[in-house]
Amino acid sequence: MKNIFYILTLLLFVFAESSIANTGQGGKQRFSTGIMMLASSTEQGGKGTEGSTLLSQTEYVYNFGWWSAGLFYQYDKQGDVQQDSAVGPKLELNWRVFYIELGYMAQMNRSYTDRSIAEETGDGFIVGFGVRFNISGSWFFQGMFKQRTQNIKEQDGILLDEPIKQTDTYPLAGIGYVF
Repeated sequence: MKNIFYILTLLLFVFAESSIANTGQGGKQRFSTGIMMLASSTEQGGKGTEGSTLLSQTEYVYNFGWWSAGLFYQYDKQGDVQQDSAVGPKLELNWRVFYIELGYMAQMNRSYTDRSIAEETGDGFIVGFGVRFNISGSWFFQGMFKQRTQNIKEQDGILLDEPIKQTDTYPLAGIGYVF
Protein backbone atom coordinates (compact mmCIF):
# COMPACT_ATOMS: atom_id res chain seq x y z
CA MET A 1 0.00 0.00 0.00
CA LYS A 2 2.87 2.40 0.80
CA ASN A 3 4.39 1.77 -2.63
CA ILE A 4 1.13 2.72 -4.35
CA PHE A 5 0.99 5.93 -2.29
CA TYR A 6 4.59 6.81 -3.28
CA ILE A 7 3.93 6.12 -6.96
CA LEU A 8 0.76 8.24 -6.95
CA THR A 9 2.59 11.08 -5.16
CA LEU A 10 5.38 10.97 -7.74
CA LEU A 11 2.88 11.04 -10.62
CA LEU A 12 1.12 13.98 -8.98
CA PHE A 13 4.33 16.03 -8.88
CA VAL A 14 5.14 15.07 -12.48
CA PHE A 15 1.72 16.41 -13.51
CA ALA A 16 2.25 19.48 -11.32
CA GLU A 17 5.41 20.42 -13.18
CA SER A 18 4.43 19.35 -16.70
CA SER A 19 0.77 20.33 -16.80
CA ILE A 20 0.24 23.74 -15.22
CA ALA A 21 -3.39 23.83 -16.22
CA ASN A 22 -5.22 26.80 -17.63
CA THR A 23 -7.50 26.13 -14.65
CA GLY A 24 -5.11 28.25 -12.57
CA GLN A 25 -4.99 31.34 -14.80
CA GLY A 26 -6.89 34.48 -13.88
CA GLY A 27 -10.11 35.43 -15.64
CA LYS A 28 -11.29 31.87 -16.35
CA GLN A 29 -14.70 30.45 -15.52
CA ARG A 30 -14.84 26.82 -14.52
CA PHE A 31 -17.65 24.27 -14.27
CA SER A 32 -16.89 20.92 -12.65
CA THR A 33 -18.41 17.94 -10.93
CA GLY A 34 -16.94 15.21 -8.75
CA ILE A 35 -18.39 12.02 -7.28
CA MET A 36 -17.70 9.43 -4.62
CA MET A 37 -19.45 6.07 -4.60
CA LEU A 38 -19.57 3.53 -1.76
CA ALA A 39 -21.61 0.39 -1.12
CA SER A 40 -22.66 -0.58 2.40
CA SER A 41 -24.93 -2.90 4.32
CA THR A 42 -26.01 -3.21 7.94
CA GLU A 43 -27.48 -6.38 9.37
CA GLN A 44 -28.73 -7.52 12.75
CA GLY A 45 -30.62 -10.75 13.29
CA GLY A 46 -30.73 -11.47 9.57
CA LYS A 47 -32.36 -8.16 8.66
CA GLY A 48 -30.98 -4.79 7.77
CA THR A 49 -30.48 -2.11 5.20
CA GLU A 50 -28.28 -2.25 2.18
CA GLY A 51 -27.49 0.22 -0.53
CA SER A 52 -25.03 2.50 -2.18
CA THR A 53 -23.95 5.99 -1.35
CA LEU A 54 -23.48 8.47 -4.15
CA LEU A 55 -22.05 11.81 -3.06
CA SER A 56 -21.54 14.45 -5.72
CA GLN A 57 -20.44 18.07 -5.75
CA THR A 58 -21.04 20.33 -8.74
CA GLU A 59 -19.59 23.82 -8.84
CA TYR A 60 -19.31 26.96 -10.91
CA VAL A 61 -16.20 29.01 -10.10
CA TYR A 62 -14.55 32.18 -11.43
CA ASN A 63 -10.77 32.22 -11.18
CA PHE A 64 -8.94 35.45 -10.23
CA GLY A 65 -5.41 34.04 -10.46
CA TRP A 66 -4.17 32.70 -7.14
CA TRP A 67 -7.71 32.62 -5.72
CA SER A 68 -11.17 31.66 -6.98
CA ALA A 69 -14.76 32.22 -5.87
CA GLY A 70 -17.99 30.52 -6.84
CA LEU A 71 -21.00 28.43 -5.89
CA PHE A 72 -21.38 24.72 -5.18
CA TYR A 73 -24.21 22.22 -4.94
CA GLN A 74 -23.73 18.96 -3.08
CA TYR A 75 -26.00 15.92 -3.29
CA ASP A 76 -25.58 12.80 -1.17
CA LYS A 77 -27.92 9.83 -1.70
CA GLN A 78 -27.47 7.10 0.88
CA GLY A 79 -29.36 4.08 -0.40
CA ASP A 80 -33.13 4.46 -0.63
CA VAL A 81 -33.51 5.88 2.88
CA GLN A 82 -31.63 9.19 3.03
CA GLN A 83 -30.89 12.13 0.75
CA ASP A 84 -28.75 15.13 1.71
CA SER A 85 -28.34 18.29 -0.32
CA ALA A 86 -26.51 21.55 0.31
CA VAL A 87 -25.84 24.75 -1.61
CA GLY A 88 -23.61 27.73 -0.93
CA PRO A 89 -20.58 29.86 -1.80
CA LYS A 90 -16.96 28.70 -1.85
CA LEU A 91 -13.47 30.19 -1.99
CA GLU A 92 -10.26 28.57 -3.25
CA LEU A 93 -6.57 29.35 -2.93
CA ASN A 94 -4.68 28.08 -5.99
CA TRP A 95 -1.01 27.21 -6.44
CA ARG A 96 -0.03 25.46 -9.66
CA VAL A 97 -2.26 22.37 -9.81
CA PHE A 98 -2.99 22.38 -6.06
CA TYR A 99 -5.83 24.13 -4.31
CA ILE A 100 -7.39 24.54 -0.88
CA GLU A 101 -11.09 25.27 -0.62
CA LEU A 102 -13.52 26.55 1.99
CA GLY A 103 -17.25 26.37 1.40
CA TYR A 104 -20.24 27.45 3.45
CA MET A 105 -23.41 25.36 3.21
CA ALA A 106 -25.89 28.22 3.43
CA GLN A 107 -28.77 25.75 3.11
CA MET A 108 -28.45 22.09 4.08
CA ASN A 109 -31.36 19.65 3.86
CA ARG A 110 -31.59 15.98 4.85
CA SER A 111 -34.66 13.84 4.01
CA TYR A 112 -35.48 10.34 5.31
CA THR A 113 -37.92 7.67 4.16
CA ASP A 114 -37.41 5.15 6.99
CA ARG A 115 -37.69 7.26 10.17
CA SER A 116 -40.27 9.14 12.15
CA ILE A 117 -38.30 12.30 11.26
CA ALA A 118 -38.96 13.24 7.63
CA GLU A 119 -36.61 16.23 7.23
CA GLU A 120 -33.70 17.96 8.94
CA THR A 121 -32.30 21.35 7.94
CA GLY A 122 -29.35 23.52 8.92
CA ASP A 123 -26.04 24.77 7.59
CA GLY A 124 -22.40 23.71 7.54
CA PHE A 125 -18.89 24.04 6.17
CA ILE A 126 -16.64 22.22 3.70
CA VAL A 127 -12.85 22.32 3.86
CA GLY A 128 -10.85 20.58 1.17
CA PHE A 129 -7.50 20.04 -0.50
CA GLY A 130 -7.11 18.92 -4.09
CA VAL A 131 -5.30 18.80 -7.39
CA ARG A 132 -6.54 19.92 -10.79
CA PHE A 133 -4.76 19.47 -14.13
CA ASN A 134 -5.54 19.49 -17.85
CA ILE A 135 -6.40 16.26 -19.55
CA SER A 136 -7.35 17.56 -23.02
CA GLY A 137 -7.87 21.10 -24.27
CA SER A 138 -10.20 22.86 -21.85
CA TRP A 139 -11.11 19.67 -19.97
CA PHE A 140 -9.45 18.96 -16.64
CA PHE A 141 -9.33 16.29 -13.94
CA GLN A 142 -9.63 17.08 -10.27
CA GLY A 143 -9.08 14.91 -7.23
CA MET A 144 -10.08 16.17 -3.79
CA PHE A 145 -10.04 15.21 -0.14
CA LYS A 146 -12.76 17.00 1.84
CA GLN A 147 -14.15 17.33 5.32
CA ARG A 148 -17.80 18.31 5.65
CA THR A 149 -19.39 19.49 8.89
CA GLN A 150 -23.17 19.64 8.93
CA ASN A 151 -25.02 21.50 11.70
CA ILE A 152 -28.60 20.23 11.89
CA LYS A 153 -30.70 22.92 13.57
CA GLU A 154 -34.29 21.86 12.80
CA GLN A 155 -36.16 18.57 12.59
CA ASP A 156 -39.48 18.68 10.73
CA GLY A 157 -39.57 22.47 11.17
CA ILE A 158 -38.99 22.38 14.94
CA LEU A 159 -35.91 24.20 16.22
CA LEU A 160 -33.61 21.91 18.23
CA ASP A 161 -32.41 22.99 21.68
CA GLU A 162 -28.90 21.87 20.72
CA PRO A 163 -27.82 21.37 17.07
CA ILE A 164 -26.68 17.96 15.85
CA LYS A 165 -23.14 18.16 14.45
CA GLN A 166 -22.02 15.57 11.89
CA THR A 167 -18.53 15.50 10.38
CA ASP A 168 -17.64 13.40 7.30
CA THR A 169 -14.25 13.03 5.62
CA TYR A 170 -14.16 11.69 2.06
CA PRO A 171 -12.37 11.75 -1.32
CA LEU A 172 -13.96 12.94 -4.57
CA ALA A 173 -12.77 12.63 -8.15
CA GLY A 174 -14.21 14.33 -11.18
CA ILE A 175 -13.85 16.33 -14.35
CA GLY A 176 -14.54 19.87 -15.39
CA TYR A 177 -14.40 22.36 -18.21
CA VAL A 178 -12.76 25.80 -18.38
CA PHE A 179 -14.40 28.45 -20.59
